[in-house]
Amino acid sequence: MISAILNGNAGLIPAFLVLALPLGAWAWALAARRGLPRWSIALLAVTLAGELTATLYPTGLGGTQDLSCAWGATLGFTLNGEPVRLNLLMYAPIGLLAVLAFGRPAVVAVGVLALTGVTETVQGLPPFLGRACDGGDLAANALGGLAGVVLGCAVRLVQRRRIRLGGRELAFGSAMAVALGAPVLTLQCMVLEPTVATGMSGATGPQRELASRDAEVLFGPGARVVAVQHELLGPGTNRLVVTLERQGFVLDWPSGLLRAVDGGFLPAETESGPATDQQAREAADRFLAQWAAGRVAPGEPKFDPHGGVGGRRRFTYPAPGGPVHVDVDRTNRVVEFQQD
Repeated sequence: MISAILNGNAGLIPAFLVLALPLGAWAWALAARRGLPRWSIALLAVTLAGELTATLYPTGLGGTQDLSCAWGATLGFTLNGEPVRLNLLMYAPIGLLAVLAFGRPAVVAVGVLALTGVTETVQGLPPFLGRACDGGDLAANALGGLAGVVLGCAVRLVQRRRIRLGGRELAFGSAMAVALGAPVLTLQCMVLEPTVATGMSGATGPQRELASRDAEVLFGPGARVVAVQHELLGPGTNRLVVTLERQGFVLDWPSGLLRAVDGGFLPAETESGPATDQQAREAADRFLAQWAAGRVAPGEPKFDPHGGVGGRRRFTYPAPGGPVHVDVDRTNRVVEFQQD
């Protein structure tokens, strides 16, 4: 959510300043009159202005956006993406500053949960915002806010300041949760259609290790992996998108099944290499025997001497899920593998 907003929205900072300056000044004056900690209250107001600006500032024309909310991504997938980590960092100060200001962690915890619930629900409603409701963002926001609440409690304990945690406080927090949660749940159930979450996330250590090993097997020792991303295509459908300096490939996760090899950025050979058509066919067969055993139906492949990427040799094999294409360059190297 946050990273997408910060790119290409020149009006975001002016909008934040227009909202934050008067809101911060008003909060400072109110805290002074009520005997509350002025810095905590003012900074909380500025932080809330940042949250409102970052989440509700229009990012596109919209107009055809479906009323939906994406759900289903695992928590590990959700938290491993950089945009979601930015969401955590946005909500943690809200929980921290609110606890420091009011000393009411139960109420603040309900408040940050309500804030993220309302924010995500509103993002899925008006098409002109150009936004979308996402369960992964909601989870990250909630975790960030609750982490801030815990940190705020720790700071108050170190400062030996009172924390209100009695039964009356918990009852008030519960009533607040019902009052704020009911309209959010109503809109989620009756207006927004739940959809399957998809998207990209950062790779874990084991995923990067698998990508590096396969890169060396595919392209030789010294093949340098530039980036590895975890792609969620739907429930139970996970893939790793691996990018090298001039090539790339796609694996199923966690099986490691090779789905595609992309050599589109490899330079074309300027002269004919030593490989004959028969040698190229043998190279394609060896590649499939190693990386796609059992996935190709018996039979002769279709051969196109210039049908591959960059005019390279292309062998098309029949397969149950659709024809499989293997491109071999003039040096007997497989540079493209894909299935229609």
